[in-house]
Amino acid sequence: MNPITGLGDAPVILLHTGLGTRHDRHLETFLSTVMEEGKRHLLAGEPALSVSWTLVGLLEESGFYNAGRGAIPQEDGVVRRDIGTMDGKTIRYLGIPGITTLSCPTRMLGSLFGKTRHALLSGEAASRWLVANRQADLVGPPDFGASALQTWSDNNDMDNHGTVGAVVRDLSGHLAATTSTGGAGRMRAGRIGDSAIPGAGTYADDQLGAVSMTGLGESILRCVAGYRLLQAVHQAKSRQEASQSIRNILDDVEQRTEGEIGGILISGKHGPFIFHHAGVLLAAAWQAGGRGFRIADIWDPEMIPCPSVRI
Repeated sequence: MNPITGLGDAPVILLHTGLGTRHDRHLETFLSTVMEEGKRHLLAGEPALSVSWTLVGLLEESGFYNAGRGAIPQEDGVVRRDIGTMDGKTIRYLGIPGITTLSCPTRMLGSLFGKTRHALLSGEAASRWLVANRQADLVGPPDFGASALQTWSDNNDMDNHGTVGAVVRDLSGHLAATTSTGGAGRMRAGRIGDSAIPGAGTYADDQLGAVSMTGLGESILRCVAGYRLLQAVHQAKSRQEASQSIRNILDDVEQRTEGEIGGILISGKHGPFIFHHAGVLLAAAWQAGGRGFRIADIWDPEMIPCPSVRI
């Protein structure tokens, strides 16, 4: 038993649906279904990586979020999606920014992950690889938003709601993280955010932890926020110190970049955290040890939920 978390090496699922997303009871019911499906795969002994793909894939397919089917177009009317995924056991990483030919990027991960030594592939390169390897059924023509230019003009630079992500610890204690997004409001054509970039929006290492970020991608990229948070929590001598380190980093990022960020994190040393800056909503759900799950869209910034919170 881990004296800090009280959960030992119990399996854990955390997921988020983006900074600023508020859920009604219908979406909570949907998230309940997603979490139950993830729990079923996890307790059946599936590795953390594939469970993270299952969770994020269900969120993409729903169309409820700015990811997968719900992704918004960029300035030229083209919908470009980014995805990043990492296996903490092997520290293999695959990031694919700018996907235009597939509505739900998790569908391509099983065919691409571990098949190349490359850590980053453009969406175009990934699509060509699938076609060359006789998996053309996964790709289609470029995706154009139905009312693309109006959507672009109606979304300001702070409307970056709806990135989705999951971090998982499996029955063997291995970690994984996956993050998928349609980007931010008012994107210039070709803009790439943090989700597909290792150490920024997505990272997993069994020794360090796993993280999936959301919020203003430019701020996350400039501060390499995901890895920075994991490292700070890992170096903390107690869970309380880890919580304070998270708050300090969020304050620093907001002050220096004027961007609000949040995310989900499982530390290899101090257990799971859900975090965001004060005054911002972050819809997130979690379950641990095969027990029930909890969903909330307003977290007390002084609390930072942990396994000691009753679920």
